[in-house]
Amino acid sequence: MQSQMSAQAGAAGLPKTTGSSASTGWSELWRGAYVIFHKHMYKFRTNSMEIGGTLGWPLLWILTFGVGMERVVDVGTLGANTSSYLAFITPGIIALTALSGAVNSGMTLLEEKVKGILKEYFVAPIPRMSILLASTASGMVKTLIQSLILLVIAMIFGARLDTNLVGIVLAFVVLLLFVAGFVGFSNGIAARSKSMGGYHMVLFVLNLPLLFLSNALYPLESMPRWMQIIAYANPTTYVVDGLRQTLFANGALPVVLSIAVLTVFAVVCQWYGVKSFQRILESR
Repeated sequence: MQSQMSAQAGAAGLPKTTGSSASTGWSELWRGAYVIFHKHMYKFRTNSMEIGGTLGWPLLWILTFGVGMERVVDVGTLGANTSSYLAFITPGIIALTALSGAVNSGMTLLEEKVKGILKEYFVAPIPRMSILLASTASGMVKTLIQSLILLVIAMIFGARLDTNLVGIVLAFVVLLLFVAGFVGFSNGIAARSKSMGGYHMVLFVLNLPLLFLSNALYPLESMPRWMQIIAYANPTTYVVDGLRQTLFANGALPVVLSIAVLTVFAVVCQWYGVKSFQRILESR
């Protein structure tokens, strides 16, 4: 029985778990993931275009919608605690940044697959699932950094926080779950894609609908009924409302509900990413 489990784990790219080799196997998994993670982060630190490119589009939203629409929108219709329209849409723009960062995470995996770098990883003395673990971890860290930068920029332009330490921790949890979900989803799409064009077509087509069919730019109460139904099925709604509740004290949904929905979303999408990556391993 143990030998069968070991063989199945090896076929899936996981460390073997028989006897005293269990701890060594997991140690190799984390060690291999760290090496690839360090490589991805080094490329991120030395490539200003990646940071600037990801932040450029959300920054444009801050300037055009947040600042430009400030005097047009009646803040009183956005909630009792809303200080400005910029503060209202900042969580939505952070969600857009997270989506863009997740797309870049999957693009890194796809680029390594297309260029043959994955084949080099496969012959290296590391568990193969450490490749996906590194891609997921680096994608999440980069996206969280970019989201934090965008929040600081929004505060510079006038978005005032209304939070405390507990709110900041909960906001981090909400954003982490959302990022984990979309990084897993983008890695899954990247693992199944055969070209950059197909990958971008799928994910970039999703970006704006996920933003507009949520509460990112307008309250849920102001939407028509059919749009509310779509919004409640959209994970972006829950990260936006969760951030709005924890950072600006102006959410419409309980934070516990947002965390619960985003937890399910993250688990399902990470499962999809793992299964898609295993298809690459099984096809070799």
